[in-house]
Amino acid sequence: MRRIVCLLLTLMLIFTLTPMLATQVNAQAKPKGDITVWMWKSDWDNVVNSKILDDFNKEYPDIKVNRVDIAAPDVYQKLPIAISAGTGAPDVSLIEDSALGRFVALGGLMDLTEQTKSYKDQIVAYKWDQVTKDGKVYGMPWDFGPVVTYYRRDIFKAAGLSDDPTEVGKLVATWDGYLATCKTILDKTKRLCFPLSKANNDDRWYEVMLWQQGLGYVSADGKVTVDSPENIATLEKLGEFFKAGVIADQQSWTDSWYALYNKADTGVASTVMAAWMGGFMRSWLAPDTKGLWGATLMPAMKDGQTRAANDGGSDFVIPDQSQNKDAAWAFVEFMLGRSTSQAKIFEATDIFPALIPTYKDPIFTEADPYFGGQVVRQLYTQVAGNIPKATIYGEHYQESNGFVSTAIQKFATGSMSAADALKEAANQIRQQTGLK
Repeated sequence: MRRIVCLLLTLMLIFTLTPMLATQVNAQAKPKGDITVWMWKSDWDNVVNSKILDDFNKEYPDIKVNRVDIAAPDVYQKLPIAISAGTGAPDVSLIEDSALGRFVALGGLMDLTEQTKSYKDQIVAYKWDQVTKDGKVYGMPWDFGPVVTYYRRDIFKAAGLSDDPTEVGKLVATWDGYLATCKTILDKTKRLCFPLSKANNDDRWYEVMLWQQGLGYVSADGKVTVDSPENIATLEKLGEFFKAGVIADQQSWTDSWYALYNKADTGVASTVMAAWMGGFMRSWLAPDTKGLWGATLMPAMKDGQTRAANDGGSDFVIPDQSQNKDAAWAFVEFMLGRSTSQAKIFEATDIFPALIPTYKDPIFTEADPYFGGQVVRQLYTQVAGNIPKATIYGEHYQESNGFVSTAIQKFATGSMSAADALKEAANQIRQQTGLK
């Protein structure tokens, strides 16, 4: 009997102490120390203003985060130097998808394969392509840019067209349908359809059109495809809009370009851009046209084909030379692996999260007054699940984008055919990169 009582007392003691011991172990296991994080100022401001950094400090009181505001071009200049020198890199850095490929190729980034494996099914599938090389993961995905068609409700109605998102979606179901709609709007209202520069074209629209077809600048086996028949046909399709005279020839991200979105009486009727554009328009680019905009799916190349693409995106990386990798990963995981954190950032900025569980947040079902009460964020999530894999971004993106932008400019201004311009660009890429 005494033996049974002793056994029961021992078991009671174990059950009583186990949670206490686990709590102590967990508390001791939490990383501590200083980490330095490089991010552009706007994103740092969003992290601070949305109180996510406060939340992080509560969970990890022994980690001190040193904020460094740095512009993206400075990251792409300074980080390779620091990696090559073996010193001077931060513990965490933000890098855009379009630039990440060359950093992965360069080496010097922490292998995050083990840390990220539980997130494989929680993050939009194509995003892993941007951060993976030879089966190993070198970054944690943050955001991306589901592409949609934004349109001015009032201009569509003035042209005798429906302003309902579903009906507009039917009008612009294909690029041919979109062009016909643009011609109608020009004829009925004298308003241009969207802004796109000829002589200063930045290649963004063309890349979006390639992406929705699963195309890019190289093939899966690393061969240059810039001059492929499919790529040439895509540029020729874009060229039909130039020839029809429905485009406002304005350089992107300039005051005159902003005015085309913000002026109700002289602005353009539409644009095809990513979810982050909606945030830009609402917050600083076009606040004077609040309530006039709607959104629907982007056009497909042909009836029944994909009406989804990506534009942009970014990730966090941890350089190998970090002296506090555990604390660095704690920061990355808290910011990008928690749906509560991602929802707060998205609410403030429309920086669209790659973390799928975030889409269950109530904010995704709220009506948006800027878009006439439309639940526009549900449209973004619809697009997010249909974005195909493409080969736009990669190790040689910068060179490819530069040469193709020049090719588009030559084609748009009439100095070369689409085929000749892209063939010239392809040969320049081959010569510069050594790719076939």
